[in-house]
Amino acid sequence: MNTDHWDRLRRGVDCPFDSGRGDPAWDLVARLGASSLYLNQNQTYRGHCVLVLDLRHAARPDELSAEEWAASCADLHRAEAAIVRVTKPDHVNVASLGNVVPHLHWHIVPRYRTDPRWGGPIWPEEVVTTLAPHDRERLLHALRAALADSQPK
Repeated sequence: MNTDHWDRLRRGVDCPFDSGRGDPAWDLVARLGASSLYLNQNQTYRGHCVLVLDLRHAARPDELSAEEWAASCADLHRAEAAIVRVTKPDHVNVASLGNVVPHLHWHIVPRYRTDPRWGGPIWPEEVVTTLAPHDRERLLHALRAALADSQPK
């Protein structure tokens, strides 16, 4: 990616995440308080989701107010807990990078002793695994149900 394009995205110009639609390769799981949770198309790590900040364009946590940060963290906690409840991983990676799209988002990546890169980082991802449509729908339904069960009262 050229630096001019990245700089424009950094300023929020044509940022694909500002539209509230996430990435076309993701399915919306749920809109939470400050963020939206999406199921990644690549399911090499079953349950890999991306949590995108919806409040406004910000590239890093330090750009948020204390209230926005608290709301974002509450969403992250709720999303990770739901993913763990549904997928029962051996470990979970949570990463916010912003190297490709400089808009605050978190990758929540369940890790399994049987995954192709156990004991190492998931990037670079050489393996791409997609789920059969009915398996993907079942996973989406289970994640949505787990989030509904954790709805703040």
